[in-house]
Amino acid sequence: MHPILSSLALASIVLGGCEDPATPPPGPAEQATNEPTTAAPAASGIRVIAPGSIEVRPDATAVYGDPADVDFGLVKPGSKLTADVILVNPFQTPMTIAQAVPTCQCTTVEVAGETIPAGGGIAIPITLQVPSTTGKKQAAVNTVLQGPDGKNVRGPRLTLTAIAAYAVKTTPLYIDALPSNPVTGSVSVAATDGRPFRVLTVNGRPPVLLTPDQPLAEHVVQYDLGPAATQAERSGSPEVFPKWMIFETDHPDAPVIEMRIRHPFSKLPHQTRNVALQFDGNIANLGVIPAGGTGTFDVELKQFAGKLVTGVRTTNPDFRADLVEQVEGAGDRVRVRVAVTNLGGAGGVFMIPITFDTTAGSEAMYATGVVR
Repeated sequence: MHPILSSLALASIVLGGCEDPATPPPGPAEQATNEPTTAAPAASGIRVIAPGSIEVRPDATAVYGDPADVDFGLVKPGSKLTADVILVNPFQTPMTIAQAVPTCQCTTVEVAGETIPAGGGIAIPITLQVPSTTGKKQAAVNTVLQGPDGKNVRGPRLTLTAIAAYAVKTTPLYIDALPSNPVTGSVSVAATDGRPFRVLTVNGRPPVLLTPDQPLAEHVVQYDLGPAATQAERSGSPEVFPKWMIFETDHPDAPVIEMRIRHPFSKLPHQTRNVALQFDGNIANLGVIPAGGTGTFDVELKQFAGKLVTGVRTTNPDFRADLVEQVEGAGDRVRVRVAVTNLGGAGGVFMIPITFDTTAGSEAMYATGVVR
């Protein structure tokens, strides 16, 4: 069996969150008469914007975010993104931020206890850590405010969105082959920089192209998951069904890109059992590794504070995995760097398991790349 057809996993983060019951907000403020003043720094690093220094929507009936929805657009996997969101208070009385709760550990915001002045606002820096995997990443911050009467009211919900992609991006972002959806179709594979390139292989085999086999800025690749599904069903072994579509290209900035396949046979470990470790992405892209060379990747372990990675390993005889470092990250996350060394053997695209041994237990993720 080809190495890239082994069991793989990629989790796309789609986050929910808990919200506190709302009570009626105070009445809207009258037109502010304060003279404009310079924004004042807050203890937590946010900026307090004084009344008269910010335009307040005349029809506002609640504290609102400006913008309430942040779209970072296309970003590189693993990016750490920060945006300033202004909470604007249209009321005649100040409002205190009682809570600011991210819906996921990938989002950082520290503003609880800060006060939004009447007719003013505060600029809040919110950080989104994009996982090392591709796909659409969404997170939110739910706020709860407190008025002078001490009662809590629901504040604005601030959302963050980013699409993690390489210099070559697939459309759609994943293949939906769940029940009632077809197992055949086509995928657009396009260079985000407009640079012409060629698709060399798909899951280790020659591509079935609906566009000319020549350098183009965009290709259309046909796929058929039927034979793999039949094999998995007959053998009783879901592991033979690919969890990703792996495209090899000659684009210098995207030699290998992975595309998640959603199918009953491609379930991820955390979808079928309780796992000992939670990776921020279950696949790492090493790009090009020269024969006999080494590549590295970083991955974050969630809910891992106070725990230790004791080692990493792979069962693939053509590679060796080594633990490089473990560094504490935001909250209870830990960032781990792993080195993967090619020991020889055949070149081309690979997909290998990387097992993490820790004081909390052992789990495997995967690494893909190409030996050239």
